[in-house]
Amino acid sequence: MKIPLFQPFKTNISGISLPEKFTFPFYYKPHELSVIASTELQAYLETQSDFEHNFGLQKNQEGLVIGKMFGVLVCKNQEGQLVYLWAFSGKLAGVNHLPYFVPTIFDMLQEDGFF
Repeated sequence: MKIPLFQPFKTNISGISLPEKFTFPFYYKPHELSVIASTELQAYLETQSDFEHNFGLQKNQEGLVIGKMFGVLVCKNQEGQLVYLWAFSGKLAGVNHLPYFVPTIFDMLQEDGFF
């Protein structure tokens, strides 16, 4: 079974209009769709059992506390539905590839990898 990368919104977004353009990425108020997508990603991270990573959120969890940067990208799939992608920076749970997350453009853990 192929695991999808495009995540459907679990929240009803039917009344939310699309932004007219991208916002400046370093100083802006995120669009409501981006906030919803990131909140849904946070919910997944809090309840998932696909991997083990110590984010430093649970007291007495084993392993080194390693923070992580995540991102979401709201887009339309081939059917024209609003969906979003999940991504993370660097390694997560000691690996570069995890289900539901877009793959890296370069896998530093692969000996014969290339850009």
